[in-house]
Amino acid sequence: MRSSTGTTHLARRRSLMIGASALLIALLSGCGGAAADPGRTAAPTATDSTPTATPAPGPGPESEPHEPTHIYWANNGIAKGDALMATAETIGWANIDGSGADQSLIDGIDYPSGMAAQGEYIYWTDIFSNTIGRAKLDGTEADHSFIAEGVYFAVGVAVDDEYIYWANNGTLSVGRARLDGSQIDEEFMKFSAGIRMPNAIAVDDRHIYWSNVASQIGRANIDGTEIDENFMINTGSQSGAVLSPLPVGLTVDDNYIYWSNMQQNTISRANLDGTEGDYSFITGADFPGGVAVDGRYIYWSNNNGTIGRAHLDGTEVNQSFITGADGPGGLIVW
Repeated sequence: MRSSTGTTHLARRRSLMIGASALLIALLSGCGGAAADPGRTAAPTATDSTPTATPAPGPGPESEPHEPTHIYWANNGIAKGDALMATAETIGWANIDGSGADQSLIDGIDYPSGMAAQGEYIYWTDIFSNTIGRAKLDGTEADHSFIAEGVYFAVGVAVDDEYIYWANNGTLSVGRARLDGSQIDEEFMKFSAGIRMPNAIAVDDRHIYWSNVASQIGRANIDGTEIDENFMINTGSQSGAVLSPLPVGLTVDDNYIYWSNMQQNTISRANLDGTEGDYSFITGADFPGGVAVDGRYIYWSNNNGTIGRAHLDGTEVNQSFITGADGPGGLIVW
């Protein structure tokens, strides 16, 4: 793992900030999901044990459903209203029960944003370096430029058994590559000008979903066909002004689509077909960014430095399930 000090990173950020006014503060996106959490524990203290990653089974028709053991989040250090200049530049993690939080599992990421996981790896987008990084579940073997082609202000990232998908905010497209980083298709899905910047992205076994700054969630078949940019036309969060909040965290399970509403400080939910949207499914969040689910809980990152958690039915909300993060954005459980 490398650090991110020195003039090289500063120069890169200054050059990339030329176009940052066209981006939204909601470039704190994330998506993720997994299976069941064994139980609830209080937020971690300094005496909690350090997380230890357990290798996940690889994909395959005979693989058992993955049992999540950890929570990961992207620390970018940006408070709401700040310029889009990351200061934290790390990925943090904790045990699935919230214990043993470590804010610097991986460092040296210019602007960590979306996160995803599959098999033995976690993946993240780096908005400023235009790359997708990858590391082992325990943070070792970090490759900050795992994919360095076809990535243009990538915000959200998602992974299935075969592919990595990312939202190219800079080119109004979704990119795709094999899990080993090969066969890069930077415009796997190309959107019209009306899409106004894709941000968060999520996948299930049938569809790809994405959010954009026009307060919409789009959907397409997993092979990129039948693109519907207006799958959900009002997610209840976008004011229409540049640099205003929008739905960025996005994830799905077998029954619902979930997304974060920064402007309304809520977590929202709708049926998988886009109906019965509940924009205030969970209230009391603080400018929430990433959102993830497993078999029992929903998790989200709060801009005030905490990770929240609630039961999948929205009950027993704990806005400070994990504390000590620094402007957390993307969030996954794996």
